[in-house]
Amino acid sequence: MSPGAPVDDPTVTSRRHRRGLVILVIVGLVLVVGVAGGAGLWQLSTSPLLCNSCHIMKPYVEAWRTSKHNQVTCVQCHYPPGFRDTIWVKYQALAQVAKWATQTYSSKPFAEIEDASCLRCHERRLLQGRVTFKRGIIFDHKPHLEEVRRGRQLRCTSCHSQIVVGTHIEVTQETCFLCHFKGLKTAREIRPIGGCTGCHQPPRGDVRVGSLTFNHADILRRRVACESCHLNVVQGEGEAPRERCFTCHNQPEKLQRYPDTPFIHDFHVAGRNIECLRCHTAIQHKLPPMIGVPSAAAPGDPALAAARAAR
Repeated sequence: MSPGAPVDDPTVTSRRHRRGLVILVIVGLVLVVGVAGGAGLWQLSTSPLLCNSCHIMKPYVEAWRTSKHNQVTCVQCHYPPGFRDTIWVKYQALAQVAKWATQTYSSKPFAEIEDASCLRCHERRLLQGRVTFKRGIIFDHKPHLEEVRRGRQLRCTSCHSQIVVGTHIEVTQETCFLCHFKGLKTAREIRPIGGCTGCHQPPRGDVRVGSLTFNHADILRRRVACESCHLNVVQGEGEAPRERCFTCHNQPEKLQRYPDTPFIHDFHVAGRNIECLRCHTAIQHKLPPMIGVPSAAAPGDPALAAARAAR
């Protein structure tokens, strides 16, 4: 060491070393706490508990708890696949939290479910062919999702929706009726999309109505149209009254587009995934009370059982 060179003080060097070590430990702790806290917040944001913390969401959360999807977390459906889309939806959720904190949120929550979210679990349904839905109705997912219907491309939530609070992402038959019957019924005939036997199989066995006994197989062999007997099974026209627009819109420039039916359907059905019955009135499809079913018939009467089965 040359004369006049500074001599390192061991005490100062040790103190600097300890200070650097303390800083590293603090930074490490901050990083660990930050990562753990971020992971915890991320996990909380994917939990139904967070959704249920807002009172306007409670009916929807309760419907989810009693649904077939109650083992599926909210984000598995409400977040589309892919990290980028997940981050975007997280941002939208933060915006909703800000609206909740500032009391500027809407009392009518609305969410869009992408087909990709449904098909993560249900893709095999496209290949299952025909399935039986509710009262023996025959249904096939593939033509509904892969083919254009009434000039529109349907989505999963075109049929699976939450029109009625208390059900969650379930199919409402009124949605089926609106599409299959609207504009296809006159005073003398019904020409539903797919035809009657596209959804229903004719009842088997003899049916007795009052003193008349008949078999649907005989009727079909004679090529008698279903509506020849069942003309009054459809009630309602499925109108879309202008007043319903006001439940979502108050801008004059948007309300002026009401007569533009192609635009309205492209924007609401294909673009924004709005359920049909938010705009349209319901169409009912059911058999009227049967005439002449003997009220005194025994519970095991086969004629009465066949009559009930035909309903």
